[in-house]
Amino acid sequence: MKFSRPLLALVLLVIVLVAVWLWWSIPSKVDMADYAPADSLVYVEFNNPAAVVQAIQNSNVWQAAAPITQTKAASSNRLSTAAARAGLGPLPAVLFARAQVALTMIGMNTFEEDNSLKVRPEFALIVETHTAKWRIKPAAAAAIKQLANFTYSGSMCSERTADADYIECSVAGGDRKIIGAVDGSLVVIGNSDNAVRSCLDARRGVRPSIHSDPEMVKVRANVTSDKTLGFGYVSPANSAKLFSWVAPLMVLQSPGDQQLQQLLAVSAGKVLRGVAWTASSAPQGIEDRFLFSLDPGVVSRLQPAFAESEPDLGFWQFVPEGFQSVTIYSNKEPATAWSSLSSAVSFKLDAVPAALFGTLLKSSLSVYGISNPKEALTALNPPLLTLKPSEGAAEAILVARVNDAERLKQSLSDSKEFTAVFVNDYVLLGKTENVRASLAAIKQGVESDPKKYLNYLGESGVIMTFTNDEDRVNNFIATLVQLQGRKLSPPELESLHKVVRTAGIAATETKLNAFGIERRTRSAFGQFSTITSLLQSGR
Repeated sequence: MKFSRPLLALVLLVIVLVAVWLWWSIPSKVDMADYAPADSLVYVEFNNPAAVVQAIQNSNVWQAAAPITQTKAASSNRLSTAAARAGLGPLPAVLFARAQVALTMIGMNTFEEDNSLKVRPEFALIVETHTAKWRIKPAAAAAIKQLANFTYSGSMCSERTADADYIECSVAGGDRKIIGAVDGSLVVIGNSDNAVRSCLDARRGVRPSIHSDPEMVKVRANVTSDKTLGFGYVSPANSAKLFSWVAPLMVLQSPGDQQLQQLLAVSAGKVLRGVAWTASSAPQGIEDRFLFSLDPGVVSRLQPAFAESEPDLGFWQFVPEGFQSVTIYSNKEPATAWSSLSSAVSFKLDAVPAALFGTLLKSSLSVYGISNPKEALTALNPPLLTLKPSEGAAEAILVARVNDAERLKQSLSDSKEFTAVFVNDYVLLGKTENVRASLAAIKQGVESDPKKYLNYLGESGVIMTFTNDEDRVNNFIATLVQLQGRKLSPPELESLHKVVRTAGIAATETKLNAFGIERRTRSAFGQFSTITSLLQSGR
């Protein structure tokens, strides 16, 4: 007994000391918004990369592909995880357990290529490693060089030290490059000097960070939880700015017309109130939610457009198995829904912008040969279907049940470029070449089972979209394997394609809530696979 008490006291003291050391060593989370400049066009953060990886590895597609990719699941051992969070163990495990990540789009640059104007975004990846600089610098330099070789298929790299340690890799004879900076425990990787410099200045307090945006802070608090894997934000001003770049493409114009862009940005700013994104785990893989906040008056005028019709699955006879994409519009009264869209837009805009947006709206149906949308929609019964049955069709066609064939014919374009095919009570509308390709696919293909797709979302909605996601999923898995230093062989790629073919669907529901329009998408890997594709944007 004389020896047991001192021994027990010693053991308790060791336990207390270890607990205190672990508490001291495990880093506190930082707010990654402090590291992104306030004028970022897009801001995205991932505060728990380990949870993201676990969600991806738990997806049905990833597990089915594991024998092909030869990837191992991340360790779930609590002791090793705790040690890694405390900074003990191999560097990859430590970074995996401790790091926080953010992605920001700083700006948009235009350049000419092949006699056309193209857009190149400026991106920066921000990683707070919570790890000493001496330990992460060699690994960061190696990772940046590997990323440059993967993205550009060969590059020249150099290192220099100034206010931070820089690693720059560029392509000979071109202006494309990847530049990284190591500043203490922070690593910033971008595709331009400006992108990296902007993030370093925000972190140092030289320029305002996006954390100074009260709307971002408010939205993040409202839409995120402990189970959120990722969060993204676009401010109202930048939502309008991005729309001004995308909208001209809808009327087949290249971006770059400054007067048009300014008009679109000012007009969109009166309607849009910002965009928020979250990602979380779902039974099929990942669920993404986008909230497009709108002016309250616009929301109220959009309500008729989201009144749902009675279920009608008859149109599935025109949807062949293996389709490329299909969107189902189950609006109760298509013509009323169209009028409410026009009313919502014109409510906040002056005459000229309202007319421009009306043109954009009308163009969404003119691609199917409809010259008089209101008359055409009155002659059609819900639901309406836009279908791209296979990759052979360059564009989608419109499929709907007809209630007044003569009225519909009078609302169609008389151009030979478009074709209307009437099948029983239905009509197929679109460009002649697309309708021809669609008819061929429908005749050759097997009719899809609607339950297979409707159950994917868990519930039906007024607007539902199902997209063949095979290419994106295949690319995502192959890219991750290649980044780990191994390239899938042709037989392995073929096997992977067969696995993905059974579950490579992205299902989206679009609905109206009190704040605006919400889009909920369930897919194998969600927007994480889209973000990964940015690694190949320079090729």
